[in-house]
Amino acid sequence: MPDYKEIYNDVVNTNSRYTVAQNSPGFRVVLQSEPILIHLSGRSLDVGCGVGFAFEYLSNPQFRFDTYGVDISNEAIAIAKRRLRSEPRMQNLDDRLKVLDSQTLPFEDEFFSLVTCFDVLEHLDESDIDATLQEIDRTMLIGGTLLCAVSCRKAGTADKFGDNLHRTVKATDWWIDRIQPKRAIFDGQRKQLIMWKNKANTKTT
Repeated sequence: MPDYKEIYNDVVNTNSRYTVAQNSPGFRVVLQSEPILIHLSGRSLDVGCGVGFAFEYLSNPQFRFDTYGVDISNEAIAIAKRRLRSEPRMQNLDDRLKVLDSQTLPFEDEFFSLVTCFDVLEHLDESDIDATLQEIDRTMLIGGTLLCAVSCRKAGTADKFGDNLHRTVKATDWWIDRIQPKRAIFDGQRKQLIMWKNKANTKTT
């Protein structure tokens, strides 16, 4: 498995684009999805939250979320906490923003009603994608919502080891087959696929 923590600590420390909200795919998708998200409520988790732009926006009072975020980069989480500590509504950030040390999410089963995952899965090796999706599914409530976005193109930059930052570049059909969304929208200009999925009750009695 690649050392994702080392890769993305380096990215955050050397590429200022990652600390600007307007460059955040998650921030953009959340803004576009507000008419749907505003009708949801409960605990939300942003997987791969970076410096916290989507997390911050979903914490705004027009939404009804108890927001959480996780990222493999401890540098990104540190920046997020520094940015947000001055915000009166941002309480208990040490509990709500967590650093991942593995692909296991540090939350109990069926904990979140909304999980978001923006521009993350394509940054993983193909062998790590299913494990991440399984963890997302494990922590989602039955009937919960997954809002996911992936880029279907090569990144414009390489990581510190010389590999493209988008490690798994696949066509839209591959992602749709993998995730089985209820709804999918492809942004042809950005080569970005946005997917919505609700967790079905697959338990048998």
